[in-house]
Amino acid sequence: MKTKYRIFISSIDAFGHINCTLGFGELLAQAGHEVTFVHRLHHAEIFKSHGFNFIPFDESIFSASPLSTFLKWVEVNLNKFRADALTRYAGWSDEDKIVFASMLDGNETINIALEKILEEHKDSFDIFIGDFVTRYPALYKLSKPYIPLFSMNPLSLYSEGPPPYSGYSVNFDQRKARQFMETYYDAITRFEEKAIAWWESCKVPSIPKEASFIDEPKHFGFYHYPEGLDYRECGPKICDKWIRVDASIRQSDGPQVFTIPESLADLPGKLIFFSLGSLGSVDVDLMRKLIDILAKSPHRFIVSKGPRGDELTLAPNMWGQNYVDQIPILKAVDMVITHGGNNTFMETLYFGKPMIVIPFFFDQFDNAQRVVDCGIGKRLNSWDLDENLLDAIEETLDNSEFKKKINEISVSMRSADSKKKAVEMIENLLAKCTQLSANQA
Repeated sequence: MKTKYRIFISSIDAFGHINCTLGFGELLAQAGHEVTFVHRLHHAEIFKSHGFNFIPFDESIFSASPLSTFLKWVEVNLNKFRADALTRYAGWSDEDKIVFASMLDGNETINIALEKILEEHKDSFDIFIGDFVTRYPALYKLSKPYIPLFSMNPLSLYSEGPPPYSGYSVNFDQRKARQFMETYYDAITRFEEKAIAWWESCKVPSIPKEASFIDEPKHFGFYHYPEGLDYRECGPKICDKWIRVDASIRQSDGPQVFTIPESLADLPGKLIFFSLGSLGSVDVDLMRKLIDILAKSPHRFIVSKGPRGDELTLAPNMWGQNYVDQIPILKAVDMVITHGGNNTFMETLYFGKPMIVIPFFFDQFDNAQRVVDCGIGKRLNSWDLDENLLDAIEETLDNSEFKKKINEISVSMRSADSKKKAVEMIENLLAKCTQLSANQA
Protein backbone atom coordinates (compact mmCIF):
# COMPACT_ATOMS: atom_id res chain seq x y z
CA MET A 1 0.00 0.00 0.00
CA LYS A 2 1.25 3.48 -0.87
CA THR A 3 2.45 5.53 2.10
CA LYS A 4 0.32 8.55 2.94
CA TYR A 5 2.51 11.48 3.96
CA ARG A 6 1.57 14.55 6.01
CA ILE A 7 2.47 17.71 4.15
CA PHE A 8 2.42 21.30 5.45
CA ILE A 9 2.32 24.10 2.85
CA SER A 10 2.58 27.88 3.24
CA SER A 11 3.55 31.01 1.29
CA ILE A 12 4.00 34.74 1.24
CA ASP A 13 0.79 36.63 2.02
CA ALA A 14 0.01 37.48 -1.60
CA PHE A 15 -2.60 35.95 -3.89
CA GLY A 16 -0.20 34.98 -6.67
CA HIS A 17 1.94 32.93 -4.29
CA ILE A 18 -1.11 31.49 -2.52
CA ASN A 19 -2.63 30.38 -5.82
CA CYS A 20 0.58 28.64 -6.85
CA THR A 21 0.67 26.69 -3.58
CA LEU A 22 -3.00 25.78 -3.99
CA GLY A 23 -2.24 24.18 -7.34
CA PHE A 24 0.71 22.30 -5.89
CA GLY A 25 -1.32 21.21 -2.87
CA GLU A 26 -3.99 19.80 -5.16
CA LEU A 27 -1.36 17.68 -6.95
CA LEU A 28 -0.25 16.17 -3.65
CA ALA A 29 -3.79 15.63 -2.39
CA GLN A 30 -4.70 13.87 -5.65
CA ALA A 31 -1.72 11.57 -5.02
CA GLY A 32 -3.33 10.54 -1.73
CA HIS A 33 -1.40 12.64 0.77
CA GLU A 34 -2.73 14.66 3.71
CA VAL A 35 -2.23 18.34 2.90
CA THR A 36 -2.48 21.08 5.52
CA PHE A 37 -2.12 24.77 4.73
CA VAL A 38 -0.53 27.09 7.29
CA HIS A 39 -1.36 30.75 6.75
CA ARG A 40 -3.00 33.96 7.92
CA LEU A 41 -6.48 33.50 9.37
CA HIS A 42 -8.15 35.74 6.77
CA HIS A 43 -7.27 33.18 4.07
CA ALA A 44 -8.85 30.24 5.91
CA GLU A 45 -11.91 29.95 3.67
CA ILE A 46 -9.80 29.81 0.50
CA PHE A 47 -7.95 26.72 1.70
CA LYS A 48 -10.98 25.07 3.29
CA SER A 49 -13.04 25.57 0.11
CA HIS A 50 -10.43 23.50 -1.72
CA GLY A 51 -10.80 20.71 0.83
CA PHE A 52 -7.54 21.24 2.70
CA ASN A 53 -6.83 21.16 6.41
CA PHE A 54 -5.91 24.57 7.79
CA ILE A 55 -3.81 25.82 10.69
CA PRO A 56 -3.75 29.60 11.26
CA PHE A 57 -0.73 31.59 12.26
CA ASP A 58 -0.96 33.30 15.64
CA GLU A 59 -2.48 36.63 14.57
CA SER A 60 -1.12 38.42 17.65
CA ILE A 61 2.33 38.11 16.05
CA PHE A 62 1.13 40.24 13.13
CA SER A 63 -0.63 42.92 15.18
CA ALA A 64 2.38 45.24 15.19
CA SER A 65 3.71 44.32 11.75
CA PRO A 66 4.86 47.46 9.87
CA LEU A 67 4.43 45.89 6.41
CA SER A 68 1.84 48.54 5.57
CA THR A 69 4.66 51.11 5.59
CA PHE A 70 6.11 49.52 2.47
CA LEU A 71 2.72 49.17 0.78
CA LYS A 72 1.90 52.82 1.45
CA TRP A 73 5.28 53.80 0.01
CA VAL A 74 4.57 51.76 -3.14
CA GLU A 75 1.20 53.46 -3.54
CA VAL A 76 2.70 56.93 -3.14
CA ASN A 77 5.66 56.13 -5.40
CA LEU A 78 3.92 54.33 -8.25
CA ASN A 79 5.46 56.78 -10.70
CA LYS A 80 8.93 55.50 -9.80
CA PHE A 81 7.99 52.15 -11.32
CA ARG A 82 6.02 53.63 -14.21
CA ALA A 83 9.26 54.28 -16.07
CA ASP A 84 11.83 52.61 -18.31
CA ALA A 85 14.40 50.23 -16.82
CA LEU A 86 17.21 52.76 -16.41
CA THR A 87 14.93 55.31 -14.72
CA ARG A 88 12.95 52.95 -12.48
CA TYR A 89 15.50 52.69 -9.68
CA ALA A 90 17.44 55.89 -10.35
CA GLY A 91 17.74 58.75 -7.90
CA TRP A 92 16.29 57.02 -4.87
CA SER A 93 16.80 58.94 -1.65
CA ASP A 94 18.14 57.16 1.41
CA GLU A 95 14.63 57.31 2.86
CA ASP A 96 13.29 55.54 -0.26
CA LYS A 97 15.91 52.83 0.17
CA ILE A 98 15.09 52.38 3.86
CA VAL A 99 11.34 52.11 3.25
CA PHE A 100 11.93 49.69 0.36
CA ALA A 101 13.99 47.56 2.74
CA SER A 102 11.09 47.59 5.20
CA MET A 103 9.38 44.89 3.13
CA LEU A 104 11.71 42.55 5.03
CA ASP A 105 9.82 43.41 8.22
CA GLY A 106 7.00 41.27 6.87
CA ASN A 107 9.43 38.40 6.23
CA GLU A 108 10.72 38.59 9.79
CA THR A 109 7.19 38.57 11.18
CA ILE A 110 6.19 35.52 9.14
CA ASN A 111 9.40 33.81 10.24
CA ILE A 112 8.40 34.26 13.90
CA ALA A 113 4.95 32.87 13.12
CA LEU A 114 6.52 29.91 11.32
CA GLU A 115 8.83 29.17 14.26
CA LYS A 116 5.83 28.90 16.57
CA ILE A 117 3.84 26.67 14.20
CA LEU A 118 6.81 24.40 13.51
CA GLU A 119 7.42 23.91 17.23
CA GLU A 120 3.78 23.44 18.23
CA HIS A 121 3.08 20.98 15.39
CA LYS A 122 6.50 19.36 15.06
CA ASP A 123 5.03 15.86 15.24
CA SER A 124 2.17 16.60 12.81
CA PHE A 125 4.00 16.77 9.46
CA ASP A 126 6.62 14.91 7.46
CA ILE A 127 7.65 17.67 5.05
CA PHE A 128 7.18 21.42 4.66
CA ILE A 129 6.67 23.08 1.26
CA GLY A 130 6.74 26.87 0.94
CA ASP A 131 6.65 29.68 -1.61
CA PHE A 132 8.73 32.33 0.18
CA VAL A 133 11.31 33.31 -2.50
CA THR A 134 14.10 34.15 -0.08
CA ARG A 135 15.66 32.41 2.94
CA TYR A 136 13.59 32.12 6.11
CA PRO A 137 15.71 31.00 9.08
CA ALA A 138 12.90 28.92 10.59
CA LEU A 139 12.75 26.83 7.42
CA TYR A 140 16.50 26.76 6.82
CA LYS A 141 17.03 25.26 10.29
CA LEU A 142 14.14 22.80 9.99
CA SER A 143 15.24 19.24 10.76
CA LYS A 144 12.57 17.80 8.46
CA PRO A 145 12.73 18.26 4.68
CA TYR A 146 11.83 21.70 3.35
CA ILE A 147 11.03 22.06 -0.36
CA PRO A 148 10.88 25.64 -1.74
CA LEU A 149 8.53 26.66 -4.53
CA PHE A 150 9.40 29.57 -6.81
CA SER A 151 6.32 31.09 -8.43
CA MET A 152 8.04 34.08 -10.03
CA ASN A 153 9.47 34.44 -13.53
CA PRO A 154 12.52 32.11 -13.51
CA LEU A 155 14.99 34.42 -15.29
CA SER A 156 16.74 35.05 -11.95
CA LEU A 157 17.51 31.32 -11.70
CA TYR A 158 19.71 31.51 -14.81
CA SER A 159 23.31 32.66 -15.04
CA GLU A 160 23.64 34.29 -18.46
CA GLY A 161 20.43 36.17 -19.22
CA PRO A 162 19.50 39.84 -19.04
CA PRO A 163 19.26 41.37 -15.55
CA PRO A 164 16.20 40.11 -13.64
CA TYR A 165 13.43 42.72 -13.24
CA SER A 166 14.81 44.85 -16.09
CA GLY A 167 12.36 43.68 -18.72
CA TYR A 168 15.21 43.48 -21.23
CA SER A 169 15.13 41.04 -24.13
CA VAL A 170 17.34 37.95 -24.08
CA ASN A 171 19.05 39.70 -27.00
CA PHE A 172 20.10 42.47 -24.65
CA ASP A 173 22.53 45.37 -24.83
CA GLN A 174 25.42 44.57 -22.44
CA ARG A 175 26.10 48.25 -21.75
CA LYS A 176 22.49 48.94 -20.77
CA ALA A 177 22.46 45.79 -18.67
CA ARG A 178 25.48 46.99 -16.69
CA GLN A 179 23.89 50.41 -16.22
CA PHE A 180 20.68 48.82 -14.96
CA MET A 181 22.50 46.58 -12.49
CA GLU A 182 24.52 49.50 -11.12
CA THR A 183 21.36 51.53 -10.58
CA TYR A 184 19.39 48.61 -9.17
CA TYR A 185 22.14 47.54 -6.77
CA ASP A 186 22.40 51.11 -5.50
CA ALA A 187 18.64 51.26 -4.89
CA ILE A 188 18.64 48.04 -2.85
CA THR A 189 21.69 48.79 -0.66
CA ARG A 190 19.57 49.20 2.48
CA PHE A 191 17.60 46.07 1.62
CA GLU A 192 20.84 44.11 1.27
CA GLU A 193 22.20 45.45 4.57
CA LYS A 194 18.99 44.60 6.40
CA ALA A 195 18.72 41.10 4.90
CA ILE A 196 22.32 40.24 5.80
CA ALA A 197 21.88 41.58 9.34
CA TRP A 198 18.73 39.48 9.77
CA TRP A 199 20.36 36.28 8.54
CA GLU A 200 23.46 36.87 10.67
CA SER A 201 21.34 37.49 13.77
CA CYS A 202 19.59 34.16 13.12
CA LYS A 203 22.91 32.40 12.45
CA VAL A 204 22.09 31.27 8.92
CA PRO A 205 24.16 31.90 5.76
CA SER A 206 23.44 35.04 3.75
CA ILE A 207 22.40 35.06 0.09
CA PRO A 208 24.29 37.47 -2.22
CA LYS A 209 22.45 40.07 -4.26
CA GLU A 210 23.94 38.52 -7.38
CA ALA A 211 21.66 35.53 -6.70
CA SER A 212 18.70 37.90 -6.34
CA PHE A 213 18.41 36.86 -2.66
CA ILE A 214 16.68 33.66 -3.80
CA ASP A 215 16.92 30.72 -1.42
CA GLU A 216 18.91 27.72 -2.60
CA PRO A 217 17.17 24.36 -2.14
CA LYS A 218 18.81 21.85 0.18
CA HIS A 219 17.22 18.87 -1.58
CA PHE A 220 15.44 20.35 -4.60
CA GLY A 221 12.89 23.04 -5.36
CA PHE A 222 10.25 23.61 -8.01
CA TYR A 223 9.64 26.62 -10.23
CA HIS A 224 6.47 27.14 -12.25
CA TYR A 225 6.97 27.91 -15.95
CA PRO A 226 6.22 26.13 -19.25
CA GLU A 227 9.01 24.39 -21.14
CA GLY A 228 8.19 26.38 -24.28
CA LEU A 229 9.00 29.69 -22.57
CA ASP A 230 11.77 28.64 -20.20
CA TYR A 231 15.10 30.47 -20.50
CA ARG A 232 17.19 27.62 -21.87
CA GLU A 233 19.18 30.08 -23.98
CA CYS A 234 20.27 31.80 -20.74
CA GLY A 235 21.60 28.68 -19.02
CA PRO A 236 22.94 27.03 -17.09
CA LYS A 237 20.89 27.59 -13.95
CA ILE A 238 22.70 29.14 -11.00
CA CYS A 239 21.63 26.10 -8.97
CA ASP A 240 20.74 22.82 -10.69
CA LYS A 241 18.47 21.80 -7.80
CA TRP A 242 15.67 23.94 -9.25
CA ILE A 243 13.28 21.71 -11.21
CA ARG A 244 10.66 23.03 -13.63
CA VAL A 245 6.97 22.16 -13.21
CA ASP A 246 5.19 23.16 -16.41
CA ALA A 247 1.75 23.63 -14.89
CA SER A 248 0.37 23.61 -11.37
CA ILE A 249 -2.93 25.37 -11.94
CA ARG A 250 -5.42 25.50 -9.05
CA GLN A 251 -9.09 24.69 -9.32
CA SER A 252 -11.64 27.51 -9.26
CA ASP A 253 -12.65 28.92 -5.86
CA GLY A 254 -16.30 28.54 -6.89
CA PRO A 255 -18.34 27.56 -9.97
CA GLN A 256 -16.27 26.02 -12.76
CA VAL A 257 -18.23 27.83 -15.50
CA PHE A 258 -18.45 31.61 -15.84
CA THR A 259 -21.85 32.97 -16.81
CA ILE A 260 -21.55 36.12 -18.91
CA PRO A 261 -23.44 38.91 -17.08
CA GLU A 262 -26.74 40.00 -18.64
CA SER A 263 -25.40 43.51 -19.23
CA LEU A 264 -22.80 42.07 -21.64
CA ALA A 265 -24.47 38.93 -22.95
CA ASP A 266 -26.24 40.58 -25.90
CA LEU A 267 -23.49 43.05 -26.80
CA PRO A 268 -21.28 42.42 -29.85
CA GLY A 269 -17.53 41.96 -29.79
CA LYS A 270 -15.00 39.62 -28.27
CA LEU A 271 -14.85 38.98 -24.52
CA ILE A 272 -11.65 40.25 -22.88
CA PHE A 273 -10.42 39.88 -19.29
CA PHE A 274 -8.68 42.97 -17.87
CA SER A 275 -6.68 42.71 -14.64
CA LEU A 276 -3.67 44.66 -13.39
CA GLY A 277 -3.30 42.69 -10.16
CA SER A 278 -3.80 43.81 -6.58
CA LEU A 279 -0.83 46.21 -6.59
CA GLY A 280 -1.16 47.57 -10.13
CA SER A 281 -4.87 48.30 -9.69
CA VAL A 282 -4.27 50.57 -6.68
CA ASP A 283 -3.18 53.16 -9.26
CA VAL A 284 -6.71 54.52 -9.57
CA ASP A 285 -5.72 57.28 -12.00
CA LEU A 286 -4.24 54.75 -14.42
CA MET A 287 -7.21 52.41 -14.00
CA ARG A 288 -9.58 55.28 -14.85
CA LYS A 289 -7.48 56.19 -17.87
CA LEU A 290 -7.55 52.62 -19.16
CA ILE A 291 -11.28 52.28 -18.52
CA ASP A 292 -11.87 55.45 -20.55
CA ILE A 293 -9.78 54.05 -23.41
CA LEU A 294 -11.40 50.61 -23.33
CA ALA A 295 -14.85 52.24 -23.33
CA LYS A 296 -14.12 53.15 -26.97
CA SER A 297 -13.47 49.53 -27.94
CA PRO A 298 -16.09 47.47 -29.82
CA HIS A 299 -15.36 44.59 -27.45
CA ARG A 300 -16.65 43.55 -24.01
CA PHE A 301 -14.54 43.51 -20.86
CA ILE A 302 -14.56 41.58 -17.60
CA VAL A 303 -12.68 43.82 -15.15
CA SER A 304 -10.92 42.86 -11.93
CA LYS A 305 -11.15 46.27 -10.28
CA GLY A 306 -8.81 45.62 -7.36
CA PRO A 307 -8.77 46.79 -3.73
CA ARG A 308 -9.83 50.35 -4.64
CA GLY A 309 -12.47 49.24 -7.10
CA ASP A 310 -15.22 51.14 -5.29
CA GLU A 311 -13.59 54.32 -6.61
CA LEU A 312 -14.00 53.19 -10.23
CA THR A 313 -16.96 53.56 -12.59
CA LEU A 314 -17.09 51.03 -15.41
CA ALA A 315 -18.28 51.79 -18.94
CA PRO A 316 -21.37 50.11 -20.48
CA ASN A 317 -19.21 47.55 -22.31
CA MET A 318 -17.74 46.36 -19.00
CA TRP A 319 -18.65 44.28 -15.99
CA GLY A 320 -16.44 43.80 -12.97
CA GLN A 321 -15.93 43.33 -9.27
CA ASN A 322 -13.17 44.26 -6.86
CA TYR A 323 -12.17 40.59 -6.78
CA VAL A 324 -13.15 38.00 -9.37
CA ASP A 325 -12.56 34.25 -9.53
CA GLN A 326 -10.45 34.38 -12.66
CA ILE A 327 -10.10 30.67 -13.46
CA PRO A 328 -13.60 30.26 -14.99
CA ILE A 329 -13.27 33.72 -16.56
CA LEU A 330 -10.02 32.75 -18.29
CA LYS A 331 -11.74 29.70 -19.73
CA ALA A 332 -14.51 31.87 -21.21
CA VAL A 333 -12.69 34.90 -22.66
CA ASP A 334 -11.02 35.42 -26.04
CA MET A 335 -8.07 37.46 -24.81
CA VAL A 336 -6.42 38.80 -21.63
CA ILE A 337 -4.93 42.17 -20.69
CA THR A 338 -2.73 41.52 -17.66
CA HIS A 339 0.02 43.04 -15.51
CA GLY A 340 2.13 39.94 -16.07
CA GLY A 341 2.19 38.64 -12.51
CA ASN A 342 3.41 35.08 -12.80
CA ASN A 343 0.24 33.47 -11.47
CA THR A 344 -2.14 35.18 -13.93
CA PHE A 345 0.49 34.80 -16.65
CA MET A 346 0.68 31.03 -16.12
CA GLU A 347 -3.09 30.63 -15.92
CA THR A 348 -3.53 32.63 -19.14
CA LEU A 349 -1.00 30.40 -20.91
CA TYR A 350 -2.61 27.25 -19.55
CA PHE A 351 -5.99 28.22 -20.99
CA GLY A 352 -4.39 29.22 -24.29
CA LYS A 353 -5.40 32.88 -24.44
CA PRO A 354 -3.41 35.52 -26.38
CA MET A 355 -2.44 38.44 -24.20
CA ILE A 356 -1.29 42.01 -23.85
CA VAL A 357 1.00 42.54 -20.85
CA ILE A 358 1.25 45.91 -19.08
CA PRO A 359 3.93 45.35 -16.40
CA PHE A 360 4.34 47.36 -13.19
CA PHE A 361 6.79 45.69 -10.83
CA PHE A 362 9.76 43.31 -10.65
CA ASP A 363 9.37 40.07 -12.64
CA GLN A 364 6.27 41.35 -14.42
CA PHE A 365 8.64 43.22 -16.75
CA ASP A 366 10.44 39.96 -17.55
CA ASN A 367 7.21 38.11 -18.32
CA ALA A 368 6.10 40.99 -20.54
CA GLN A 369 9.31 40.83 -22.55
CA ARG A 370 9.17 37.03 -22.72
CA VAL A 371 5.78 37.38 -24.43
CA VAL A 372 7.45 39.55 -27.08
CA ASP A 373 10.61 37.45 -27.45
CA CYS A 374 8.57 34.26 -27.89
CA GLY A 375 5.95 35.81 -30.18
CA ILE A 376 2.81 35.00 -28.17
CA GLY A 377 1.45 38.48 -27.49
CA LYS A 378 2.21 42.15 -27.00
CA ARG A 379 3.86 44.31 -24.35
CA LEU A 380 2.71 47.84 -23.61
CA ASN A 381 4.44 50.11 -21.11
CA SER A 382 2.40 51.80 -18.40
CA TRP A 383 4.27 55.08 -18.83
CA ASP A 384 3.25 55.67 -22.46
CA LEU A 385 -0.23 54.17 -22.66
CA ASP A 386 -2.76 55.89 -24.88
CA GLU A 387 -5.27 54.78 -27.48
CA ASN A 388 -2.56 52.61 -29.01
CA LEU A 389 -4.04 50.05 -26.61
CA LEU A 390 -7.08 49.80 -28.89
CA ASP A 391 -4.88 49.03 -31.89
CA ALA A 392 -2.92 46.49 -29.84
CA ILE A 393 -6.14 44.69 -28.94
CA GLU A 394 -7.17 44.34 -32.58
CA GLU A 395 -3.69 43.25 -33.64
CA THR A 396 -3.53 40.64 -30.88
CA LEU A 397 -6.98 39.25 -31.66
CA ASP A 398 -6.19 39.07 -35.38
CA ASN A 399 -2.72 37.54 -35.07
CA SER A 400 -3.01 33.87 -36.02
CA GLU A 401 0.64 33.22 -35.15
CA PHE A 402 0.07 34.36 -31.55
CA LYS A 403 -2.87 31.98 -31.28
CA LYS A 404 -0.96 29.08 -32.83
CA LYS A 405 2.07 29.44 -30.55
CA ILE A 406 0.12 29.99 -27.36
CA ASN A 407 -2.11 27.02 -28.13
CA GLU A 408 0.98 24.86 -28.56
CA ILE A 409 2.24 26.03 -25.15
CA SER A 410 -1.16 25.35 -23.60
CA VAL A 411 -1.27 21.81 -24.99
CA SER A 412 2.29 21.19 -23.80
CA MET A 413 1.50 22.44 -20.28
CA ARG A 414 -1.53 20.16 -20.04
CA SER A 415 0.28 17.07 -21.32
CA ALA A 416 3.63 17.52 -19.53
CA ASP A 417 4.54 14.87 -16.97
CA SER A 418 6.57 17.27 -14.81
CA LYS A 419 3.74 17.43 -12.23
CA LYS A 420 3.81 13.67 -11.79
CA LYS A 421 7.61 13.69 -11.54
CA ALA A 422 7.51 16.42 -8.88
CA VAL A 423 5.17 14.35 -6.71
CA GLU A 424 7.37 11.28 -7.21
CA MET A 425 10.49 13.25 -6.19
CA ILE A 426 8.81 14.32 -2.96
CA GLU A 427 7.58 10.78 -2.23
CA ASN A 428 11.02 9.28 -2.92
CA LEU A 429 12.71 11.84 -0.66
CA LEU A 430 10.30 11.06 2.18
CA ALA A 431 10.74 7.32 1.68
CA LYS A 432 14.52 7.74 2.00
CA CYS A 433 14.10 9.90 5.13
CA THR A 434 11.79 7.28 6.65
CA GLN A 435 14.27 4.49 5.88
CA LEU A 436 17.15 6.52 7.32
CA SER A 437 15.22 7.14 10.54
CA ALA A 438 14.40 3.43 10.80
CA ASN A 439 18.07 2.50 10.36
CA GLN A 440 19.11 4.94 13.09
CA ALA A 441 16.44 3.74 15.53
